[in-house]
Amino acid sequence: MYLKQLRLHQFRSYSQLAIMPPKGLTVFVGENGAGKTNLLEAIHLCCLGRSHRTSDDQDMIKIGETTAAVHATVSREGREDDVGVRLFRAQKQKKIIYVGGKTVLRIGELMGHMTCVMFSPEDMDIIKGSPQLRRRFIDMLLAQSLSGYFYALQHYNAVLKQRNALLKMMARDEQDKVQLFAWDDQLSSAAVPLVRARREAVEKLAQLSAEHYSFISGRPEEMLGITYRSILADSTDIKQDFQKLLEQSRNEDMRRLSTFYGPHRDELILTLSGEELRSFGSQGQIRSAVLAMRLSQIDILTKAQGEPPLLLLDDVLSELDSSRRSRLLSGISHVQTMLTCTEINDVHGLNPACILKVQAGQISQS
Repeated sequence: MYLKQLRLHQFRSYSQLAIMPPKGLTVFVGENGAGKTNLLEAIHLCCLGRSHRTSDDQDMIKIGETTAAVHATVSREGREDDVGVRLFRAQKQKKIIYVGGKTVLRIGELMGHMTCVMFSPEDMDIIKGSPQLRRRFIDMLLAQSLSGYFYALQHYNAVLKQRNALLKMMARDEQDKVQLFAWDDQLSSAAVPLVRARREAVEKLAQLSAEHYSFISGRPEEMLGITYRSILADSTDIKQDFQKLLEQSRNEDMRRLSTFYGPHRDELILTLSGEELRSFGSQGQIRSAVLAMRLSQIDILTKAQGEPPLLLLDDVLSELDSSRRSRLLSGISHVQTMLTCTEINDVHGLNPACILKVQAGQISQS
């Protein structure tokens, strides 16, 4: 996959901008706050329909403006593809997604047309943060690599929301109890594709990440492990087993007013030589593990789509020692890469195809 052109309109710090990055490595250099990350965020928005750093779309609209837009043209297997997103300040106005020049009704129709893997300083939270962040990691990987997964996840979450709402109603009216059986059946059916996909994806992720970690860290004696922890992880009949769990926990769910068991509680457990990485890993070990997971994402997306995704590196090289940096970069030479840094010396020896200076919402050739 090759990003041929990126256009921004009233997006973050940019009033109007159009860039045409080359196939190799493009470096955006500038001070903190200059707008470098905004460019990577715009690419991420075109890939996934959402920002990697905010849940509020309005944050991406330039201050004082009522709307913003991003548009990307990519080359895939020798043909061009166009995607875009328009955002609105008005609360009632939903964002508009464009694919191939036409408006699409669902964000899921954007998935797979343009794919990316992003490294950012916040990636450490994938390991150090809450289980929700690790679920999001695997869900975003599957949304880009597996057709239909995004809709399956949306469906499960919608059914879960309805079941939880019913539990709250039941606290006031016992007559609604009969409806719970119907929602249990729907929720257990909706869980099946999620558990199957996550189970298979984590198995691939674990194998690839162990190999990448050994290479990046330069310590083959340290074994990175990734395990899918789910109440249904070993189930051979996911629907039936989940229904039994829902039945067993029904009284507790009614007390809690929420659903205790299910894929929304799934977790990824990361270990290093048998010890939980989150608790016992050093900063360097955790960073190497995150890099290994991101490189594994590239491998999985490349195999799924027949070509590598875009790679976005947001100020990560300055956090790596020279050996980790060289090992990381040797593994991504085949991927079109956009990299941000504050000092041009950070990319010494990388031989970038293009260096662009970013300053106050303006870009110039360096």
